[in-house]
Amino acid sequence: MNKEELLKLKEELSKLNKVEQKERDLYLRKLACGEIEGPLTGHASIDKPWLKYYTEDQILTDVPTMSVYQYLHHQNDKYLARPALRYFGRKISFDELFKKIDETAKALKAIGVKEGEVVTISMPNTPEAAYLFYAMSKIGAIANMVDPRTSADGIKKYIEEAHSDKVIIVDKFYNKVKDLTESGEVKKIIAISPAESLPIGLNLGYKAKEYISAIGKPENKIKLNDKTINWQDFLALGKNYTGSLDVPYVPNRPLVIEHTGGTTGQPKGVMLSNENINAVVLQSIETGIDMQREHNWLDIMPTFIAYGVGMGLHLPLSIGMETILIPEFDPLKFDDLLVKNKPIHMVGVPSYWGTIIKSKKLKDLSYMIAPTVGGDAMDTTLEQQANAFLKEHNCKSKIVKGYGMTEVCGGVSGTVDENNQIGSVGVPFVKTTIAIFEPDTENELGYNEDGEVCVTGPNTMLGYFENKEATDAILRRHNDGKMWIHTGDVGHITEDGALFIVDRIKRMMIRYDGFKVFPSLIENAICTHPAVEACKVVAIADQNHSQGKLPKAHIVLKDGYQFYQEEVLQEIIELCASKLPEYVQPVDYKFRESLPLTSIGKVDYRALEAEDAHIKNKSSARILNKK
Repeated sequence: MNKEELLKLKEELSKLNKVEQKERDLYLRKLACGEIEGPLTGHASIDKPWLKYYTEDQILTDVPTMSVYQYLHHQNDKYLARPALRYFGRKISFDELFKKIDETAKALKAIGVKEGEVVTISMPNTPEAAYLFYAMSKIGAIANMVDPRTSADGIKKYIEEAHSDKVIIVDKFYNKVKDLTESGEVKKIIAISPAESLPIGLNLGYKAKEYISAIGKPENKIKLNDKTINWQDFLALGKNYTGSLDVPYVPNRPLVIEHTGGTTGQPKGVMLSNENINAVVLQSIETGIDMQREHNWLDIMPTFIAYGVGMGLHLPLSIGMETILIPEFDPLKFDDLLVKNKPIHMVGVPSYWGTIIKSKKLKDLSYMIAPTVGGDAMDTTLEQQANAFLKEHNCKSKIVKGYGMTEVCGGVSGTVDENNQIGSVGVPFVKTTIAIFEPDTENELGYNEDGEVCVTGPNTMLGYFENKEATDAILRRHNDGKMWIHTGDVGHITEDGALFIVDRIKRMMIRYDGFKVFPSLIENAICTHPAVEACKVVAIADQNHSQGKLPKAHIVLKDGYQFYQEEVLQEIIELCASKLPEYVQPVDYKFRESLPLTSIGKVDYRALEAEDAHIKNKSSARILNKK
């Protein structure tokens, strides 16, 4: 099929209505399964070979046309006595959850929150964060989700950008926003203690610890000003509210603003709708992973990231699972969490597994069904090590991988056993189409050809908040009539529909001679050395030429190898020489005790690049450094 015929076919497909689209997808499923014979175009966006992994019922399922709150209620209104949340041993039933959501919604209305208004919420994973999220959906307001660990200037910027004059924040970080009430930028602050929902014994212990801390350091004492109230006083205001709470369902109403780009560029506010978040939940359920109401879920991903609000919180609660909230996660104590809670399901980022596989505390993981990773690339060596660890500890599942980004609500692909290939991030979700294009074009590439990964489907964001230029750069309407997210990731799709991510386009470095270097190619080679724990490659300036970048490898060694750096370095250099093309060879190596991480556990590439921003390294340099 030539390019003109392909464009004509895409134009015809774009005119299909919803019913016709489902009929076509069912036909493609049968074609992919070999049940019928027919022509293939060689282009994933049309052939959709991944549909063979889905049943007819899964293909015919529709994304719920209701708000996030309505979907939660619809899924659980017959199971009100079952546990919804667990917080440090305290269990909160669905009945109590819905009552708390109503109380929170009334309190929000009592302080003047209007339909469509933006309220800044800066909370860790506590029950109050869940109440606020669903209450905002119930009253039709927009939650501006902000990491409370962000600097005071950063939080101020997020508040100003969203035109939000009401802030709800965990009290530990209250002083970061306190002064904003004096300037008039913020009119009301709700300061919430993480102890609010603790069992009585732990609650008293937490308050005693705070009191003692304030005696030793008076600056640690939290003093609320006259524009600030605590959680209990906030709820008390709602008791006098008698107006309406529920708002009519409005399609494509913004629900949350999640902030992204902080480690790769200028941060932007991603607007996600009720439908976006419901879509990621429905499609996660339809992957075929065994997820049941009777299971439990360990929630360590915070609501101020899309991955956390959609797949960390709304997914397990919509299924009806008991969701274990972890407000402050320490990767070094991950094994203690597993021993204590025995979670059947959990989601995290790959770096957490580098810690888990070293644990001596974990004896049996047979209770675990879907240990899931996302949010960052998992190198194949760590994936193989994690799979071996799981098998040795009686877990029947391999690492479940997925792919996504904030702009598509955290997830658009996933793996189950039959398509869980090493290095793959799975196949597209049932309502999602993923295709590979030549960068910055609409020219779709064929199977196994590397290009820019583009996504279209119900997870697609509404856009960046008040940033049309940035929105237009990533969200583009193609000739097929669909809106495609241009992810900035490089990858390919196989004839079976499996997606492989090669690297970020922004991480790609171009040498002075025009050759393109992908860091992941080097990282994967170096990680095959038995002494290497982790490796990340970044671009450094080329001293010998006026332009161009060269690769530098940052390496963490396994325990016991630190005293043999010179020998290991020589072996790594020889390994790269044998496995990589000459123009891809690293020009500098640095051994480190650890790699810098972002607040949610991703490797912070910008921090690594910043270390050498002021240095032009010689292309022949081989430097040892333990820092």
